[in-house]
Amino acid sequence: MRIKGKSYIAEFDKEINNFSSIKNSVTGMDYIKSAPQVPLLSLTGLNKEAEKITLIPEEAMIKSEENTIVVQYNRFSGFSIFAELTITGQEEKMVISADIQNNETGVDIVEVLCPHISGVLFGDETRDSYLIYPHHAGEKILNPVQEFAGEKMQNYGRSGTKLAGNVYAREINYCGLASMSWMYYYDDKNGLYIGSHDERFPVTGVIAEAGNDKPYMGLNFRKHHRISYGQTYKTGDYVIAITEKDWHYGAQIYRSYIEPYLDFDHTPEFLKNECSLNQCYNFKRRGTIENYFRDIPDMYEAGKAWGIRHMFIASWNRTGFDSFYPEYYPDMELGSAMEFRRGLEYVKKHDGFSTLYINARIFDKKSDFHKTLGEKMAIRQYDGSMIGETYGPEHFTVNCPSDSLWRDYLIDTAEFAVKAYGADGIYLDQLASAEPFPCYNSEHSHDNIGDFNNGYVYVLKELFHRLKEYNPDAYLMTENCGDIYGSYVWGNLTWNGEHYDEFFNVFKYTFPEFVQVNMVNPRGWVQDMEEKRNWFYKDMQRAILLGSVLWMGITTHLKEETEFVEFSKKALNFREKIQPYINGATFLDNKYISEITDGCDATSWRLADGRVMILCGNKEKVDTAVVKLNLDETSLELQVFNTNWEQTVERNETGNVVYPIGNERLWCFIIGFSK
Repeated sequence: MRIKGKSYIAEFDKEINNFSSIKNSVTGMDYIKSAPQVPLLSLTGLNKEAEKITLIPEEAMIKSEENTIVVQYNRFSGFSIFAELTITGQEEKMVISADIQNNETGVDIVEVLCPHISGVLFGDETRDSYLIYPHHAGEKILNPVQEFAGEKMQNYGRSGTKLAGNVYAREINYCGLASMSWMYYYDDKNGLYIGSHDERFPVTGVIAEAGNDKPYMGLNFRKHHRISYGQTYKTGDYVIAITEKDWHYGAQIYRSYIEPYLDFDHTPEFLKNECSLNQCYNFKRRGTIENYFRDIPDMYEAGKAWGIRHMFIASWNRTGFDSFYPEYYPDMELGSAMEFRRGLEYVKKHDGFSTLYINARIFDKKSDFHKTLGEKMAIRQYDGSMIGETYGPEHFTVNCPSDSLWRDYLIDTAEFAVKAYGADGIYLDQLASAEPFPCYNSEHSHDNIGDFNNGYVYVLKELFHRLKEYNPDAYLMTENCGDIYGSYVWGNLTWNGEHYDEFFNVFKYTFPEFVQVNMVNPRGWVQDMEEKRNWFYKDMQRAILLGSVLWMGITTHLKEETEFVEFSKKALNFREKIQPYINGATFLDNKYISEITDGCDATSWRLADGRVMILCGNKEKVDTAVVKLNLDETSLELQVFNTNWEQTVERNETGNVVYPIGNERLWCFIIGFSK
């Protein structure tokens, strides 16, 4: 069966239950290079013995009507399960959905895998291909077929690839470890978008895979939803687009789907002018006391001397950081609860504001309350076991945010911290960072196993409104980012980790309204001084070019006079100077930027007044470095500022122009255009 769009012709083969061809009509390339060995739709069942089984469709019946293919299945792996798979052709897109009915008494369906696009390959030995993957704020993976099979990607912790049969598969769950539910595979001539557009926001595995026996890419989604005997389920829409464009087009498709469900205007006015914070994790860690509550005024003043008004406080709770969660009470050895409150009052009285850290996910197994409460709050896997996580020497279980017991306790705890101690904002650690899971605990209040994300949406929404009753300028922050969570938080701590394929531009371009907070301290875990220096300038450059809030440890990593402190002060001054431009600007990523010297980087912005800002970074201070801009309008004025915010050039240009960016690490171009 064949369907057509403006940009493609696709053929569905009932023998393989998948696409045998997806041909780009513009470029002439057939995306399917090898016959898929998997069906477009498959299921996972849970039998009476609590064992997971794979359910493959049988007995396909196909009909075509008005550029739509309808595939009906009456059985899956011998079980009486009915499914109707619908594929509709549009301009550059195919919209895919499935209706599923479980007529089998012995099996519950618990996972829906669809649409499993496989056998795709772009690029060759002379041309590179890329995969945009939504791990945290985004990754841009060069030549993923080769990369997935490499040792580096296999060792990438919870986000690494795993070899299953002849496939290296990488799967992360939305919304959290995966910040969005779309991927984009492309080269210099072809693009393939795939997205799960389901406004119910269930826990969804975002799956990318590479063939081991032959080179190809596969893209797929795993939706967690329990369908028992007699029940039906509609998957919602999946969208595939076939284009000749790069990943920015994919971001635009995804944005257009999810934008109606998000709130982009929730940030207090005063926070729109803030571009740095003083992170203080240095109260109590693993039994060691570094500061007491009585030291809060001095710690705040140390940050204020840099011009930083925002004091971010962690490690204040009982027994300190990463210990005894969720017992969030001021640690007695650090001082009394009133002493803690007086410290935060000092910050507020001296033109500052404070954020308190609370972990939103885990329960310490050594807590006196773990047996009585922790086990009730815990997510249960399909076999009834709890999920364990370890941080440092401590062991935890993962709480279920879609159950009212943990959900309401978390909200009350955060609300109390604001009301009792006088904090201005709450940081919910792990909320948008660690992986969401389905919960099979039938005693919990959630409607279905995949409601994790909606539990956290409820937490954020309810807490946001409660805090506003005490303080109209109250705000929330989370670790890392998730699109559906961004409606309720001011800042997303998108942290820097090991060097893989981090590309925070993806989330920033898709949602320029959402504020990212980036770590810019010298990396404490890096011992080699030259490596530490390289990472430091790279991290600082990325944060500033993305317009991120600078996460700075004034009383820890930056308390001694070093080259890091000297440049941090310069970089902070530069960041403060561009904040009036960033406030209200739209992030354009690389628009207008034709070329830049290797080792350098640049971003572009459309300012609120219609002008364009180009931010350039030359972290290695290459003397001959230049940026080439393609100004498709006549330039009316040009201002160029370097690291020290000294204006160095004024001239009018148009068309392709080249500007030097040597000698200094940071540059800002403000370009006005004639009407």
